[in-house]
Amino acid sequence: MPYAPFPLVSDAAALGLVETEVHNPLGSAVARHRPKRTSTRATIFLHGAAGSWTTWTPLLAAADEAGIVIRNPVLLDLPGWGDGSLNDDPSTHTIETICGLVKDVAEELGYTEWDVIGHSMGGFIALHMASIWPQCVLSVGMVSGTTWSVIASVDHPVRNFGVLPAFTMLWKVMQGLSKGAGVVRFARRVGLLRTAVFPLFRHPYRVDSTVITSLSTEVRPVSFAAAAEFVRGYDADARWRSISCPIRACRGDRDTFVRPDDLERLLAIQPDAVVTVIDDCGHFAAVERPAEALEALGLH
Repeated sequence: MPYAPFPLVSDAAALGLVETEVHNPLGSAVARHRPKRTSTRATIFLHGAAGSWTTWTPLLAAADEAGIVIRNPVLLDLPGWGDGSLNDDPSTHTIETICGLVKDVAEELGYTEWDVIGHSMGGFIALHMASIWPQCVLSVGMVSGTTWSVIASVDHPVRNFGVLPAFTMLWKVMQGLSKGAGVVRFARRVGLLRTAVFPLFRHPYRVDSTVITSLSTEVRPVSFAAAAEFVRGYDADARWRSISCPIRACRGDRDTFVRPDDLERLLAIQPDAVVTVIDDCGHFAAVERPAEALEALGLH
């Protein structure tokens, strides 16, 4: 399959999906899902910062092309992204509240068992959910899940600047832009936000225009800054060592947000995890290399 073979699809109905919105103290999440469930087990897809539910549509297209059936897919817009809303109370911007909202969505739809697949920030959320609800999370899949390197960069951005310089610079730009809506409108008008997402792809000029347009729109400074705060001071070793379900994780070989030693540290505490490096790929394997991402996630 060629590089980035599919556009993003924003019409849920065209994919046979309907929408459900659920609220909690953090804000709201909007789920796209099948009208009827076939069981109480769902495959929940969580996008990353600067993403939305449409991030996963190339993966669904690749699955359809390969004849792969994904069990009861539920694609979320998390609070502050896509159609999800984020309140302005920083005290509610925690990993617990966002995981609680994902759980509320699943239960609202009648799902009590979940295979949770997350991209970037979504991978972090998936791991936390597996650590606190082992009876519900049956497996975790991560596509460039942000883990130890991002935690280190958020905790000590100056000391650890060399760990993930692309992430740290983007984060600091987002912090600055979050101070005023006028600044954000100017940055979007002059193309700054579009340029900011280019380092996330191995071949930014070869991805479909729908991808760049969507991501440049979804680079929302307030939401991005809030998402970074989720990981501050997080003890990943202690939390994730207790996970008992299967874990599969992949990253692109040119990923600017996930380092090779992130996967090594995952294997150190979860030796049965399956990790994959996808060739000629950046941070968005579900978009850039969807067939390879399906195989890495065990969906083949």
